[in-house]
Amino acid sequence: MSFNHRWAVNMTIRAIVATTLVTATAALAEMPGGPPQGGYSVAPLRDPLFDSAQVVIETTALNNWLGANIQKLSYEQMKGPREHLYYLIDSRIKQIYAAEQRVLPKANDPILELLFSWSEYLGVFGGAHAFNAVKAPASKAKEPAMKLPAGISLGLDKDLFTVQSTLGWAATFPYYFMIWNVGDFTATGGPRTQLLALSTGAAKDKSQLGHSQATLMFLFSPGSEFEAFQGYWRKQLGIDATTKTQALNVRKLQAQHVVDETSKLHKEFTAWFEPSGSFAVAYIGIEGTYEWNRPHFLDFLRSVEATVGSRPNK
Repeated sequence: MSFNHRWAVNMTIRAIVATTLVTATAALAEMPGGPPQGGYSVAPLRDPLFDSAQVVIETTALNNWLGANIQKLSYEQMKGPREHLYYLIDSRIKQIYAAEQRVLPKANDPILELLFSWSEYLGVFGGAHAFNAVKAPASKAKEPAMKLPAGISLGLDKDLFTVQSTLGWAATFPYYFMIWNVGDFTATGGPRTQLLALSTGAAKDKSQLGHSQATLMFLFSPGSEFEAFQGYWRKQLGIDATTKTQALNVRKLQAQHVVDETSKLHKEFTAWFEPSGSFAVAYIGIEGTYEWNRPHFLDFLRSVEATVGSRPNK
């Protein structure tokens, strides 16, 4: 992929700074109503980390920095810029929702277009899909460049991603969640596992930075022995088997919850068995972010479906 990013939007950065707040508001006013992010709570869609002016300034600065440095970054060095990119995306989404009660603009939003244009360059699955959903009609569509494991597919329908496996599962979540890992592997000393790792929206927390995203980690093993699968991944997450469980009020699931009092890192883990195999979901976040985004942990659990072939098994 070329890293000459001038083509990403049909306007210069100066034009974005001068016109975004006016043109985006006008574009949003034209959008029809309708429930946003079906199946996902809108409660976390408030209190953006950055106000509108800050989003414009920070987007401009990040775009310029990435344009000069992207080719020099190792995958490990992409973590910081990738997270900052999605802090800005999260703030912009929350501003759009506050104005018009939706998360996916029908008309072009130049700030989101510019931000999502960098997603796949920074190792985010689905970045091309999100870019195509928010770009101006005259902007060239992107082809997905991030390679998924065989048998796993990703699609975007309006404001929701669906990731689906031919081995027997599907999960749905908002398009602004950051998909930073999709894998299919045999764990060392453990079962074959398909993994989907996401970051949720952002919130203020008790970390040194003062804000972060929470993490959702989905795990599936086809036909594995459930107790061994659950025990293996619970151990990998550092959760003792004797940790007390609590009801999640989602499909009779029970979760174990631990917190590190020093780092204020919360970890919540639940697992269950379906005819297609063993399932587990871990929810991880620093205190503040953990509580703020927890409704989306429960929403994600509701979205997970065991499937037969390519059809949901309801």
